[in-house]
Amino acid sequence: MSGKERGLFRNILKNFIASFKPTQHKLIGEDYYGTKYYEIENPRTRRKNSTRYFVPVNEDDNMQELPIEWESWLRYRRKDPPSEEEIRQNYQLQMIKKRNAAELEAKHVSNGLQKQKQINEGERIPFPIYEEYKNYGQDYKIKYDEQKHKKDK
Repeated sequence: MSGKERGLFRNILKNFIASFKPTQHKLIGEDYYGTKYYEIENPRTRRKNSTRYFVPVNEDDNMQELPIEWESWLRYRRKDPPSEEEIRQNYQLQMIKKRNAAELEAKHVSNGLQKQKQINEGERIPFPIYEEYKNYGQDYKIKYDEQKHKKDK
């Protein structure tokens, strides 16, 4: 019984001394914004997951945008951090989408300016005419016939 107690006190003392030692922060990677991602592996605890965190370039900016691949790594949705190739491909895809969105926005704005110009000049803007609504009220067919309804009763 006394052997287990000494082992217990030894473990407590060893953990107490180890708590004063600095932990090892391992740099895992960096994204294209310049944010650095770290991992702390702590074999002394029973937690199976290591601690993951990031250090932003601008520490005052609380609303910093994180790439989705790094965010999924931080939240333990993926086991391994993203590779450089994956980061590069996702960044290129993001830039293509931004360029296409800017082109669509410019096209939409120019189209909107033309419509606004037509309105200001007093021109009539073409409105779609559908066949089923062309002769409203004239081609109306009664679905409910009162005479048939009275005979059925």
